[in-house]
Amino acid sequence: MVTGHPTIFSVRLHHGGQFTKFPGRKYIKGKQNYVDLLDIDTFSIHDIDEIMEELGHIDSDETLLYYHFLRPFGDLDFGLFALGSDQDVHHLGTYVANHKLIDVYIEHGKTNLHTYSMSPNPNKVKIVEIKEPPACSKQLFLEWNDSPIEHESVPDLTEVENDSHLDKEPSLVDHIEFEMNVENEDDYDVRVKIMIFFIDEDNLIHDVDVDMKDFHMNIGKDVEWVGGSSESNVPEDTQQGDLEVINTAVLLSGSSSDEANDGKRRKTIRAIQRAYENDAALVSEPFYIFQTFSSSKDFKTQVKLHSIRTRREIQLEKNDKNRVRFVCKGTIPNLATNEEEKCPWVIYCSKWKRDIDWMVKTYTKEHRCLQTRKVKACDYKFLSEHIVQVIETNPKIPIRALREQLQREYQMDISHMKTFRAKQQALKHVQGDYASQYRLLRDYVLEVQARNPDTTVKIDVESEANPTVETRTFRRIYVCIGALKRGFAAGRRDFLGLDGAFVKGPYPGQVLSAVALDGNNGIYPLAYAVVESETLNSWTWFLSNLGDDLGLGTNSNFTFMSDRQKGLLPAIATLFPCAEHRYCLRHIHDNMKKNWRGKVFKDLLWECATTSNVQHFHQAMEKLKKLNNDAYEWLKQIPPQSWARSHFTGRAHCDALTNNLCEAFNSKIEDGRDAPIINCIEFIREYIMKKIVKVDKEIQKVVGPLTLTATTILDKIKSKAEQYVATFCGAGKYQVAGPWQDQCIVDVGQQSCTCKRWELTGIPCKHGVAAIWDMGRNDKDVGIPESFVHPCYWLSTWKEMYSFKVSPINGRSMWEKSAIPTTLLPPKHRVPIGRPKKKRTISIVEKEDFVRGNTASRAHRSVTCTKCNNVGHNARTCKGQRPIVGGGGGQSQVKGKGKGKATT
Repeated sequence: MVTGHPTIFSVRLHHGGQFTKFPGRKYIKGKQNYVDLLDIDTFSIHDIDEIMEELGHIDSDETLLYYHFLRPFGDLDFGLFALGSDQDVHHLGTYVANHKLIDVYIEHGKTNLHTYSMSPNPNKVKIVEIKEPPACSKQLFLEWNDSPIEHESVPDLTEVENDSHLDKEPSLVDHIEFEMNVENEDDYDVRVKIMIFFIDEDNLIHDVDVDMKDFHMNIGKDVEWVGGSSESNVPEDTQQGDLEVINTAVLLSGSSSDEANDGKRRKTIRAIQRAYENDAALVSEPFYIFQTFSSSKDFKTQVKLHSIRTRREIQLEKNDKNRVRFVCKGTIPNLATNEEEKCPWVIYCSKWKRDIDWMVKTYTKEHRCLQTRKVKACDYKFLSEHIVQVIETNPKIPIRALREQLQREYQMDISHMKTFRAKQQALKHVQGDYASQYRLLRDYVLEVQARNPDTTVKIDVESEANPTVETRTFRRIYVCIGALKRGFAAGRRDFLGLDGAFVKGPYPGQVLSAVALDGNNGIYPLAYAVVESETLNSWTWFLSNLGDDLGLGTNSNFTFMSDRQKGLLPAIATLFPCAEHRYCLRHIHDNMKKNWRGKVFKDLLWECATTSNVQHFHQAMEKLKKLNNDAYEWLKQIPPQSWARSHFTGRAHCDALTNNLCEAFNSKIEDGRDAPIINCIEFIREYIMKKIVKVDKEIQKVVGPLTLTATTILDKIKSKAEQYVATFCGAGKYQVAGPWQDQCIVDVGQQSCTCKRWELTGIPCKHGVAAIWDMGRNDKDVGIPESFVHPCYWLSTWKEMYSFKVSPINGRSMWEKSAIPTTLLPPKHRVPIGRPKKKRTISIVEKEDFVRGNTASRAHRSVTCTKCNNVGHNARTCKGQRPIVGGGGGQSQVKGKGKGKATT
């Protein structure tokens, strides 16, 4: 907008289209062009003619166009005026001073509007159409006021009115056809058709083309026309005209005592309201007069959206039970005077006390203020509602990337913290509220149990002193799906790994899991639980439920693997005293490295654990004793039945030394552990469901009697067995000898070997394979080595294990409501001081093995001073602390403080 120039304006030109009928008139099938920097003092109709010629609408002299302009803040039903003469241009100029954008509409070939009949000089406007021969096609537009015109060109109007062939009244003559001679440069005799409009302004209200059928179709069949039927209010002669006029005073008048008329008035207002709605939809306006809203909240939401889309600061000025008013707080700066004007945009919505809907009563839609990049309506709540799909697709999108995306979309300055809050709110919407999901937990349990038969789900709550209280505080939940029970039993491998992982979020806890191994040495999650922490009580509760599902008792010979978690050791010893409990060797080494570091200690520990017979185990322990007696005594305190293969039983058909199966499972569910309670449990269930299907597809590709892993292991054993010689000793026993003085006794009937590897794994060792080959050379009935492998490694067993599928469940809206009268509440939690930790604690092994680039990093390592032998500083920054002699678990020389020699 150009300030200080009241005569300069712009035109928004609507061309190429046509108007629809009243009410709800629209300009359809058209285009828009903008013309700027026009001066009303020099503006004329010829300027529009030149513009239309440039747009390609005037390609010959026969082109007939009608120009109309729209009064500012008006509508196409009542706000259109003619733009066909200098008086019309003067009328247009009265709006230019306060409104810098004028809408001009073009009609092509014919007009059905009343605007030209309402021109300032209607009786002096004549349009002469001259149809010439095809060789000289020409069309003329003649306008005259008081200037004389030769009678040879225009006939006498009195004679025209008295023409005998007219059947209509003179005041409503549509057109007159007659022949006359026109002298032109080619001396053609042409036929002249003169269109003369004689308008009686008193009859405008009746000169309306009313189609009641179309009217009902456009507005609604419940709407009736004001004033009764068309027969008593619309004369016959006016029904044939093409002009459309309506008396707005009758429609908008609110003073009527007759109830019937009042009802008709409301229906007609509804018709005009729909007309405004159609007009607003045409020009993409969010508001219009008579627009209704179901509540003030909906109206405020729409104003908020308008404020953000237009980047204007719109403020709530009035807000009560029946009225809401918004104004634009933007200003219009004047650079010349350094003064600021207020923006005229305002909207007012109210309702009568007896009504329900809110209606827009006042609306000034033009913004004259400058746009801003800081709008209060664009808060984190608004942003969170518009990034839900982005967060649902990519929950881990970085804040910086999300912020840049929002700033490009809304063209506003959005802070980092606002983006962070919006993302958190969107995550809450996508994943669900942490607290509210506890109320739906029982419904979720019913759905899982209904879709998966024989599924065990147990919820434990805090004890309540008052049993009549309608709420219970959640404590823990245990889940074991029925398909997993049957699959585990079909796997024929009594081995389970136990471990816990942290649950993140506002209600932290632990996810306890029991993970089995399939015949391909893949993880097979069996049961999982969400508990408050890893304690003796929680582990006892979890193992007790697990024992009930698997049918384990105090005398069950089962094998467990764990990391020696707090509370787990006494729980297993109490519930399953006859079970074999193995400790993860990696965690034993982590504890060992606190005092004895180095590769030599690690190699000796590994040698002690991997030897498969007792004699070799004692030999390895003696090596450790010679190296460091303290380390030997420390390792001796740990029962070898828990970490050395030489002392393992063969009941599990597994010689695993680490609890990697649980670590692998915890890494798979890491994303789910950060979600609310139902999402966390459902994440694990869906992961297991997908895993079973995927493994089943891989099984279909396998060819052979054994699983892929068992086949690979046996092939390596066969290659080593070629170097061994078996000697038959009778009774199914063989003496098998090989290189490096390796000689063992094999009992093929008992499927055992003195090296003990066959008993531990269930797969024939190299000595056993050599004995089987020797039996095959002497006895044709002996099968291949694959037939001596334990059934848990058979391909058929693997297929049967994964034939039990986890069934899907319905969405939240289709869950059955629980009949339990009490409501679950989230567990009590005290937020710890400081920022929550997202990364796990790095172990000593990972610290020493830390690599940065192509070099070993010294990160996470302690610095030891060479002067005082203290940890935490070096010799250059030493402050003369008291020397520590013999520290660090070994011999070290420390320099004295004086001139003395170094002390040991």
